[in-house]
Formats: sequence, structure tokens, C-alpha cells
Amino acid sequence: MNGVAVIQTAFPGDVILTGGLLRSVRAQWPELPLLFVVRPDTRDLARLCLSDLSVTVFDKRGEHAGGKGLRLLASELARGPWDAALIPHRSLRSALLARQAGFRFRVGFALGGGNLLHSVRVPYRRGVHEIERNHDLLCALQTHVERAEGDRTGPPAPLLPPRLVPGEDGEGEVRALLGDETGPAPIVLAPGSVWPTKRWPEDSWVALAGIVAREGSPVIWIGGPEDRDLTGTLAERSGIGLSAAGHLSWIGTAALLARARVLVANDSAPVHLAGALRCPVVTLFGPTVPGFGFGPIGTGSCSLGLRLGCRPCRLHGSRSCPEGHFRCLRGLEPGEVARAVRQAVETAGRGITSGTPRPSPA
Repeated sequence: MNGVAVIQTAFPGDVILTGGLLRSVRAQWPELPLLFVVRPDTRDLARLCLSDLSVTVFDKRGEHAGGKGLRLLASELARGPWDAALIPHRSLRSALLARQAGFRFRVGFALGGGNLLHSVRVPYRRGVHEIERNHDLLCALQTHVERAEGDRTGPPAPLLPPRLVPGEDGEGEVRALLGDETGPAPIVLAPGSVWPTKRWPEDSWVALAGIVAREGSPVIWIGGPEDRDLTGTLAERSGIGLSAAGHLSWIGTAALLARARVLVANDSAPVHLAGALRCPVVTLFGPTVPGFGFGPIGTGSCSLGLRLGCRPCRLHGSRSCPEGHFRCLRGLEPGEVARAVRQAVETAGRGITSGTPRPSPA
């Protein structure tokens, strides 16, 4: 085996979690060329996963759209040193890309579109974290390389969590937003989600911000450009905190979370970003559940959700509640979330100031 390509062209949260797989590959084969194939909007995020990582963009709606675009990218990959592909994204186009690029080993899950195009199909284990499932792909690759090449590739590959390092660019964005003052580390709130049924109600966010502020913690609201109106409204309604949504890139948001005491978020990408930075997370689950494999990781992190007969109702959330009542998140009280925040801070022991550098990830 001459090199490994990891193809993950799903959402930002999936890219972050795949960072654990990348670390495990690098630990197992320190000298092999390693490539990460991602969407254009996650390229900067992908570059935070490893310092010596090559990143290639699969622009499915632009340059690489359609069969011609797919063949163009596949021919580029075929000219590289990579002859093995790990494909955690369960998509037909990802499977086709690996096949047309001529990778000798194509390892993906035995589930979803294109799985018959994989040379090695790995069972998709339910009830475990996505980090563990992705690691199954690496273990399968190691086994098949040993069989094909008749030589052991070393001890079993280590199971490692994602670890991101924002770097000076991210710190610069945060300083531009907050200034150079030191002070209490903030509580960061991420109220957005692509799916409406994953969003805790606005009134609840306003109430939580009030509780947090009364207890002496500064508040910062985060999100992407699409969340700017939401976070601006919540900051205005509560009279609390700074809205940073749309003002920070992924790198800047990572640097902010590296300073934070705790993140409170819906089941969305910031949960995984914070976990990869060792920032404790309180995650609010509604239509989905941690058992799907996308719960928060790290010391102090926890998941909150109500026991209801209708939960879970969707794998990814939806535009509206199938039952019409939205009790799963409407019934989650701000006081309960505030208690979880206090517990997360206490458990993680994160009494740091916003100007104090965090230890580098191991």
C-alpha cells in the first residue's frame, strides 16, 4: 500500500468526526501520503484535522458536477500515490469516485448508495459512536492489506478521537471580534440547525442566557451566516451577549471554542467541533438521540432529551414535527439545561480565563 485517501463529502460535523479516523491512519502508517477529499465548504475545517494532511475538494455542484466532472477528479486522484480509499460517507458518488480513480482497496460500509462498488464492505454497527464506526473501516483495511501483501502492517490501529488545532489565524479572528482583553471564559450558545425540528425554541434560549448571565458568565452566540438573524434576535431579545454568527470562519469558531467554558448546542456541527477541541458540550436532543452515534464526546459533556414514545422520529430531523406538538424540545426546561451547564463546568474543571492558552492537543 502506497497511500490512503479518505473520502468524506457530507456535512461539517461528519468531516470533524472523520478527523479521528485520519489521526488513527497517521498513527498506524506515519510515513504514508494521506489525502482528505471534502466539499468546498468544509475545506478549511478539513485542514485543521492534521498538520501534514493533503486536502482535495470534490465540488459536486460545480467543477466536478455530473459524470464528466466526476471523471475529471477521478483522473486527478489516479495520478497521485494513493491506492487505498476509506469511504465513511455512504453515498453513490463517493463510491463511484473511488472506483473510477482505480484505488486497489476501497473500504466502505455495507449500507447506502454505492456500497456494491466497494472492494471491502464493512458492517455498519448501530448503537456505537460514529468515531468507532469509522475506525472499523481502518481495521478492515489493515486486515485486507495484510492478506493481499502477505505481511503484517503492525499492531491493531489505535482508536483516536478527533483533535483540531485552530492556529494563529483562528486566534486572530477572535481577537478582531473580542479585542485583546482577558476575562472570564465565555459560555457559548449555538441555537441554529439546518433542521427546524432540531432547534430548541427561541424563548428557551433567551431564558437560558438570562440564567447564565446572572451567574456571572459572559455569553457569545455562534453560528454560520445563515444563523445571523437568529442569533441577532436572541441577543437583542435577551439583552445578553455578543452575536458572532457569520463573523467567524470555522477556524475562528474553533479558536473561540478553545477558550470557552462550555458550549450549549442543538444536535449540530458545533457539538463535534467543540468535542474535537476538548470543550465540554451540553447537547439538546429532540427528534434524534445520542444512540445514533453522534453524541458529544469529552470530559464534562452530556446529552439532554425527554423520554417520549415518539422519540426518535427522524435520523436527521425534519421541517416539522410529525406529531404536531414538538414536545421533545418544547418540554426541555431552561433551568434543567442551566443545571447541566454548571455540572459540565464543574466536571471539566474549566475555570480558565479567555486569555489563557489551552494545552495543545496530544
